[in-house]
Amino acid sequence: MAKYSVVFHPSDTVIETIREFKEQLSTKIGWYPSKNSLAHVTICEFDCDTTTYETIKSRITAYCHYQKCFSVIFNAFGNYPNGAFFIAPDTESKAKMVAIMKEIPKQIQFHVNHKSSEPHISIGRQLSKEQLQIAYSLFKEVHLEFLCNGITIRKFNPERKQYDIVETIPFNGSDDTVIGKWTLF
Repeated sequence: MAKYSVVFHPSDTVIETIREFKEQLSTKIGWYPSKNSLAHVTICEFDCDTTTYETIKSRITAYCHYQKCFSVIFNAFGNYPNGAFFIAPDTESKAKMVAIMKEIPKQIQFHVNHKSSEPHISIGRQLSKEQLQIAYSLFKEVHLEFLCNGITIRKFNPERKQYDIVETIPFNGSDDTVIGKWTLF
């Protein structure tokens, strides 16, 4: 059994910006959980074997076939009571992402270990109150924008203790709702 994560994967520019934020924070507070993880927006996580994975991938691919790309903006810092410090999307972006985040676990039709309903990009996890204060003092404003153009599946790499990207399934925006046409003479 392998552990998989289904995510929205931001642009390389956003990934680099988040990496820089994490480096700035680590220079002030030292190492912290999620410091080395690539920027992403978690949709859900599940454990499965290779055969089940192929079925799940097929279902996600079928779902993505009909989804259209959309732009998202992340423009606010926030934190959760568990010590997570993150960047949140604006209201419109959140609504678009949440709709897909709710649908993907249904499409998978398989038990998921974790599903997220609040889109965010983590900068740090399990931070103390003091570390959160430092994070807020370091980061005042943010405006990150990227095209949400697919769903990325990642697999946990136990040696690196990080997820590796397995594949990205693009949104095709297809509207081919009629598979065949009948003609009557």
